[in-house]
Amino acid sequence: MKPDKLIKLTESPRDAWQGLPYVIAPEKRAAYINALLKVGFDVIDFGSFVSPKAVPQMAGQDEVLRLVDKTGSRSKLMAIVGNMRGGRDAVAQPKVDLLGFPYSVSETFLRKNINTGISGANETIDGLLSLCKDHGRELRVFMSMAYGNPYGEAWSLDLLKKHIEMLAGKGISTITLADTIGIATASQIGEVYAGLIEYFPGFEFGLHIHTRPGEWEAKLHTAWDAGCRWFEGVINGIGGCPMTGYELVGNLNTLNLLDFLEGKQASHTINREKIIQAITTGY
Repeated sequence: MKPDKLIKLTESPRDAWQGLPYVIAPEKRAAYINALLKVGFDVIDFGSFVSPKAVPQMAGQDEVLRLVDKTGSRSKLMAIVGNMRGGRDAVAQPKVDLLGFPYSVSETFLRKNINTGISGANETIDGLLSLCKDHGRELRVFMSMAYGNPYGEAWSLDLLKKHIEMLAGKGISTITLADTIGIATASQIGEVYAGLIEYFPGFEFGLHIHTRPGEWEAKLHTAWDAGCRWFEGVINGIGGCPMTGYELVGNLNTLNLLDFLEGKQASHTINREKIIQAITTGY
C-alpha cells in the first residue's frame, strides 16, 4: 500500500439505530458512542439532526451529546443533516466536528429522504458550506444511490461525474459513494470507483454499502482493487435507510471489514479489544 493511501474507517451507529423498530434512550446511545470513541475510528457517524417525527430513533441528540466524552479520542463525530435547520442545530454543538449531507442523482430519492429535489439539495449544500465555514466545521457529502437507480430514473457513470463536478465547483472533494438499498453488484462498484478515482485525482471517495452476508467480500475486493481506501461499516451489520421505500438490507459489518483489511496486510488504527468492550456495552 502506498504511504499516501492510508486506510480511513468510519463507524456508523446512526445507520444501525435508524433502522430499528424501537427507540434507544439517549443515555444508552451516549454510552455506546463513548465506547466507540476508544476504538480508533477516524470518524463516528453518531446521529442525525432531523425531525423526530421522521426518524424517532434520532430524538434527543442534545442529551446524547451532553453525555458524550471525547477526551483523549482521535475520532471525529459526524452528524447527518438534511436541511439548514438541522445544520444550524449541528454546528451549535461543540462536540460535532463534521456535517454529512445525503445528496443523490435521484430526484425521487431526495424527495423521499429530505423532501426536496436536486435543485433544492444544491441550495442546501451551498448554505451548509457557508455555515461550516463560519463555525469551523467540515461538510461531507453522501452520494446516495451511487451505483444505480431503482426508481426508473436515469443513471450512468457520466451522470455521476456531472454531479460530482458540480460539487467540486463548490469546493467539495470528500464524497461517500453509498449503495443505499444494496442493489449494486461487485462489478458495478469496481467500475464506479475505477472511473471516478481516475477522473477526479485528489478526491477521497468512501465506500458505504448495504449488503447481504454472502456478498460483502466480493464488493470489498473490487472497490479495493479500484483504489478505494476509505470504508464505512457498522459493528453488527444491521441498519439501513428507512426512507427509500425498500427493504432494509443491512450494513457492511465492521468486523468483516477488518478481517478483509488484515487479509490485505493493510495498516489501520482499530483496537479490536476495544471493539469487544463496545459490543459488551451494547444498546
